[in-house]
Amino acid sequence: MLYVIFAVVFGAVAAGSYAWLRPGDDTVGRRIRPAGGSVAPESRYQGSFSSRVLAPAFAGLGRRLANLLPQNIVRNLNAMLIAANEPVTLPIFLAVWLAFSATGFLLFAWVISTSDGMTPLRTIVLAVAVLPTAAFLPYVWMQHKVRVRQKQIVRELPDALDLLVTCVEAGIGVDAAFGLVADQTEGPLADTVRLYLRQVGLGRSRRDALVYVADRTGVQDLIGLAASVAQGEELGTSIADVLRRQAEDLRVSRRQRAQAAAQRAPVLMTIPLVLCFMPAMAAVVVIPSILNLIDFTQTVGK
Repeated sequence: MLYVIFAVVFGAVAAGSYAWLRPGDDTVGRRIRPAGGSVAPESRYQGSFSSRVLAPAFAGLGRRLANLLPQNIVRNLNAMLIAANEPVTLPIFLAVWLAFSATGFLLFAWVISTSDGMTPLRTIVLAVAVLPTAAFLPYVWMQHKVRVRQKQIVRELPDALDLLVTCVEAGIGVDAAFGLVADQTEGPLADTVRLYLRQVGLGRSRRDALVYVADRTGVQDLIGLAASVAQGEELGTSIADVLRRQAEDLRVSRRQRAQAAAQRAPVLMTIPLVLCFMPAMAAVVVIPSILNLIDFTQTVGK
């Protein structure tokens, strides 16, 4: 059992390492490859062990698992990976998830088999502590990446939209203004703008490209911006007016979020106050008074 646990843990760590350190997509090599997609035989033996062995194995396992799972779960996981900017592919994520779940189950079975005197209550507590943690750890990690990326986009969007409005009002074309915003900003929002420009360069309309990239991020402010631009084009409104109005609304929303965070601060400050200050205050003020009261009652009894 211990060797099986070691093998599963090694596989999970190897898959996680590949997911974190995997090489990027060779877009240039794929484009200059001859028609038919034939690969030279010697190229099969090039690259690291993870890219030649582990990646195909985990990808195949993930594809089989995707065929077994309900399609709505697969679609939700795929949407979550897209919102996180696809740090790993869906098959790799499913394979890593299965490896973590199997590791947790084998660890639980090993502890149960090697521990003497395990009561049913301890078994239930151990199962509740180990199995859900191992099963949901990859999902929680991916959700964390999604939240971090969305927060960065929400924080950067008002300033980027102000720059976009300034460029459009100065006479710069809309796509050129988006390119300037992508050059002057960094982070997830810049990547989103670059994706929008690539979609426009591939022949998509401005409205469809903006809706596409907004839906990929899952950020409501960006989705609202795309809907407003689409509605403005349908009604014949100038895009500069639409962007200016959206920039004003986003500034108001950011101000309201800052005010809400400031109002929550006193409530959050009560947590360290209760946990840190109140016990010390009780030890310094209340406990000596109780001890003095006990001494006084003993003196009166005598």
